[in-house]
Amino acid sequence: MFRSNIRNPISGSNSNSYAVMWLIGLLLASTFPSVVQGGAVYLTDHASGTTGQDFAAAICSLSDLNSDGSSEILVGAPTNNGAEDGAAFIWYGTNDVTHSAAQSWSGSNGERFGFSVAAIGDVNNDGDADFAIGAPLSDVGGTEKGRVHIFYGGSSLSSSADLIIGGAAGGDQFGFSIFAAGDFDGDGKDDFIVGAPYANSPAVASGAAYVIFGATGGPSTDLADALMLSGENANDHFGWSVCSAGNFLNGNVECVAVGAPDNTTQASAENSGAVYVFEGSDHPSTPDASSDHIITTGSSSKAHSSFGWVVRSAGHWDSDSVDDLAIGAPHNNQGGTEKGRVEIVFGGSTPSSQGDRYFSGENGGDQLGYSLADLGDFSGSSANDLLIGAPYYSLGGNDAGRAYILEGGSSSGGASGLDIIGSDPLVPDTSGGDRFGFAVCGVTDFDGDGDIDYAIGAPSGNIANNALAGFCRIWASNDQTVAAFPWQASSLWLPDGQVQVSLNLPVSAEEIHHLRLYRQQSSGWMLVHDGSAVGLASDCTAAGCLFQWIDAGPFENTGPIKYRATLILTDGRQVELNGDTSWLPLSMNQRPESSLMMVQKPWPNPAKSNSILSFRVAEGQNYSIQLSDLRGRIVRRLQTGQGTGTWTNSPWDGKDDSGRDLPAGMYFFQLRCEGQSEIRKVMLTR
Repeated sequence: MFRSNIRNPISGSNSNSYAVMWLIGLLLASTFPSVVQGGAVYLTDHASGTTGQDFAAAICSLSDLNSDGSSEILVGAPTNNGAEDGAAFIWYGTNDVTHSAAQSWSGSNGERFGFSVAAIGDVNNDGDADFAIGAPLSDVGGTEKGRVHIFYGGSSLSSSADLIIGGAAGGDQFGFSIFAAGDFDGDGKDDFIVGAPYANSPAVASGAAYVIFGATGGPSTDLADALMLSGENANDHFGWSVCSAGNFLNGNVECVAVGAPDNTTQASAENSGAVYVFEGSDHPSTPDASSDHIITTGSSSKAHSSFGWVVRSAGHWDSDSVDDLAIGAPHNNQGGTEKGRVEIVFGGSTPSSQGDRYFSGENGGDQLGYSLADLGDFSGSSANDLLIGAPYYSLGGNDAGRAYILEGGSSSGGASGLDIIGSDPLVPDTSGGDRFGFAVCGVTDFDGDGDIDYAIGAPSGNIANNALAGFCRIWASNDQTVAAFPWQASSLWLPDGQVQVSLNLPVSAEEIHHLRLYRQQSSGWMLVHDGSAVGLASDCTAAGCLFQWIDAGPFENTGPIKYRATLILTDGRQVELNGDTSWLPLSMNQRPESSLMMVQKPWPNPAKSNSILSFRVAEGQNYSIQLSDLRGRIVRRLQTGQGTGTWTNSPWDGKDDSGRDLPAGMYFFQLRCEGQSEIRKVMLTR
């Protein structure tokens, strides 16, 4: 049955199970992976990390923006806060992943910014690839009119969109889907396509999609300059999914494909769905808005299939020179209620109007085909492979999810015969409710080793604090890629003016070969600790360890103090811990007044002949210790020196400076440092 508004990625199916799964997660989660072997990398929004933000409900791969040889990952979190403003995050590809995103952007006013994310080519013709982020519930200019935020690529990205394009009318939900369209009009500039599945022309919620043409300096923000493609009937929801179709019709021009998952007329079955293909043109001809090919499901159980829920280019899936299409029908009921189905349609001069290959879900409720992505020649078979999500697969836990790799050229059959990517939770024993496979993405080369990688979203998966905030799991072909595991850091002033630096890490002390800590003040970064982490570990449990280190200085008198850390793991990999929001800078103005020194009570006290004063003076600070009698006269100068930042003993043998025994009575140790002093009394008995 069709959902009358955007499907809430949190509610989904069986939403009542989430409270139960939360409790189960708290009871069962006892271990964290240290660094997941085999190249699995987990990305999360650790800065917020709150339940219900749907992190990784949308994922896409971006071209190498910073010219380091690795592709980037863009992740959407459309319900980032209680108001559903949404957010998007970018990580630059590397085999040395940082936990925090390189950059992030936030939406506003409940617009669900990040509901869709897409690489769109070089739409401003400056030589750098660009990307777009959809906010389909934006009310700017009209309730749920929707808008698309465009960011121009390059080595430095803007903190806000370089261009914003708004929908045509209230209720359209423009930006619900976005995809590159190649050079659709043949003018030598990249174009892109945007879906607005609730547009009311020609009928209520018939839907629309807009091909927006690239131009030097950037596309037009006026949709009158775009090519509008329209659905046929009321409630078709044409534009629910859009994609580039390459040369699907075997011509010399680009094609685009648009899904209408609730079309009823094309297959003569309620909400069976359809996909429409439009062929572009050679410049200076103008593309027209008439569909050039229509595809419907080949399933014997057509009604309510939602065929066209997602449509993606499958590249050269059948190994010829013409691009193919992959179409998801996650609500298809053949063989089981909402078992789901994926169909592959081979491109050509006269393509089939139904799938040439089909693949069915394993169980009722799996919703196979909810997400799809071209994986390139991942298997090395000289044909393009496909990544398929089934986020409501439940044998690994209710709605745990599962994903599959479909090798190019495979025979039709069930998903159980495909390469299975089982739900792989960030927090062990909490896979139920993850919806692993809600979004999938083929990644050109995230780790820079020349091989294809992929990403899978689990938008309600548990993260380190057990919040159902969602995570993105990247499979990187380089097994030396460091996982961005969850961590927390803090630094605080101690009463004696030293700084306690703390790191909460989901690893054991034995897994860290070396720990380097750096302190920054106005003169720059300084290495302040470089050694084993074993002696710094405390409060170790199965979930990890708390590592603490005391920084005694010396500190500069002005400027805040910041810290960062580098972990070198026992397998040789390196993890940078920097930029975490909990690792806040310390102000020198808040340093305790007794910061230069700390003195304990003498012992023994009373003393017959010998007593010891234990003290600590900040590293590099000059100090002196002397002994006075009740009349204030200095009777013994015990020692002078420079502080080491560690506890030191100053013994007194009951004698004066001349070596004579002092009479019984009250005496006073006095520690002086930088104009400050601390006094401790001692009783000498004979």
